[in-house]
Amino acid sequence: MSKAGRASARRQAKREEIARSAIEPLSKLGLRNVTLADLGSALGMSGAHLLYYFDSKVDLFMAALRLVEQDLYGRVLAAFETTESARRRWEILVDKGAPVGLGDSGLLMWLEAWSEAVHDEDMRTLISELEHDWQQMLVATLRYGVERGELPATFDVDDIAEGVSALLDGLTIRVVVGYRPLDRAAAMRLVDQFLSPLLPWRDPPDENHTEEDRTEKGAQ
Repeated sequence: MSKAGRASARRQAKREEIARSAIEPLSKLGLRNVTLADLGSALGMSGAHLLYYFDSKVDLFMAALRLVEQDLYGRVLAAFETTESARRRWEILVDKGAPVGLGDSGLLMWLEAWSEAVHDEDMRTLISELEHDWQQMLVATLRYGVERGELPATFDVDDIAEGVSALLDGLTIRVVVGYRPLDRAAAMRLVDQFLSPLLPWRDPPDENHTEEDRTEKGAQ
């Protein structure tokens, strides 16, 4: 790698380090309320120094939100590696995407992003990209269920994924903002109540056979 390449890599690594450290203060103080000086103080550096790595506090916020989503995807994919069942993978996705409460820094960041996206095209572009990625993960998991025979071949994957996204987004506002008493456990009960009739999960065909059947088949 050239000298310029190494310098660019170090700068990118520092950007990520700063963005990750900024998640908590950004979620606690709010994008509109916080200043670069506030962020610099929280991170042990000056606001002017932050501008060496980021064009603005919005640029820093968007980098931090990307990391929130990357971390989420990483946790989901790590869980998928040890889980073959499509139904269990779906449960993991819904659990990871469900709101925790007022202390959930990642979801507080999302509330900020949704609000800012109304007036900021760059923010709107970012959350459209991140939402699309999340939606595709939902769709891929449901299609995996169809492929394994855990869901019917005629199952409407796209509509269900869209509906689940909307349901979780709405419950996020209820739980995180807290203007009406709804905790995570209650939110998850609502998700299960609404989704259970729409998701006709069943055992994969191979799992319907006994161990004796599988042994006999293998001997043939």
